[in-house]
Amino acid sequence: MGLREQTMRTVYEVSGRHDEPDLYGGPPGDPGLCGGPTSVSWEVNGDLGAVATAGVAAIVLEILHPSVVAGVQDHSNYRRDPFRRARTTMGYVLGTTFGNTAAATRLIDGVRNRHATVSGARPDGHAYRALDPKLLAWVHTCIPWMVMTAFERFNRPLTPAERDRYLAEQAVIGRMSGADAVPESIAELTEFVAEMRPKLAVTEQTRTFIDFLLTAPFLPPLPGPLDAAAHHFYVRAGMTLAPEWARKMTGLELPSPLHPWATGAYLQGNARMIRWASEVPPHVALATQRFGSTAHDAALNAVAHGNAPG
Repeated sequence: MGLREQTMRTVYEVSGRHDEPDLYGGPPGDPGLCGGPTSVSWEVNGDLGAVATAGVAAIVLEILHPSVVAGVQDHSNYRRDPFRRARTTMGYVLGTTFGNTAAATRLIDGVRNRHATVSGARPDGHAYRALDPKLLAWVHTCIPWMVMTAFERFNRPLTPAERDRYLAEQAVIGRMSGADAVPESIAELTEFVAEMRPKLAVTEQTRTFIDFLLTAPFLPPLPGPLDAAAHHFYVRAGMTLAPEWARKMTGLELPSPLHPWATGAYLQGNARMIRWASEVPPHVALATQRFGSTAHDAALNAVAHGNAPG
């Protein structure tokens, strides 16, 4: 098995293939929810390296809200199936961006229906429910925020207008999920994060989830203490995409000498390797086939931007 095939087998094992024709194919010319091949979302979320690399930071930011982590601890089976959340999150991001309009809408409705029964009380007695519009806004925002950050760091800088367009396109998905006040620009994102920060905390449940991340089988096992060191580096490197306050809050900081190496060599190398190995991901190929040859070629060229491993 060659390097390209081995790389993608590892990615698919963790994140799934996402190659369903019924979701990504569909009526000719259907732009889906985010605007089709000319959208910023198709370029950014079409970079599988950026989406995959953003995962750790996005998940940790989400569970910094005590109500979110309480729902995860009370209703999730992440310990029995550690890759399930990665597969479903990746599927949601890709399906809602590249899926045809009807199928992407069904995907969102399905997630809302499953979350309708997710409710309970946090250890501090505060009631929570998964369909709380403010919680949905936070969970939604963490994903495009970190994917955009990874794309800009490991692919190309976006213009201010492109950043705003990307957030506005992704906000459609957040609103359809039931979220309120979803940021549609960098200015609104900055304001929203500042509003949410006083509500975030590291609770015992948060620490339990982070401890799981630091031992989960995301990496090939290594002998003895090397295994723990590799997992700690993997999670802390992923958190370099998150803002400094989140790294300090969670204690997931790297020593200063390792920070440039983690971002410049390890994460960038992973992102570029995945982008190279995936070539044109199956969901992108299926989705762009809805648009005829001209749009199809333009979309593939955008996704292939920087498509080399070294």
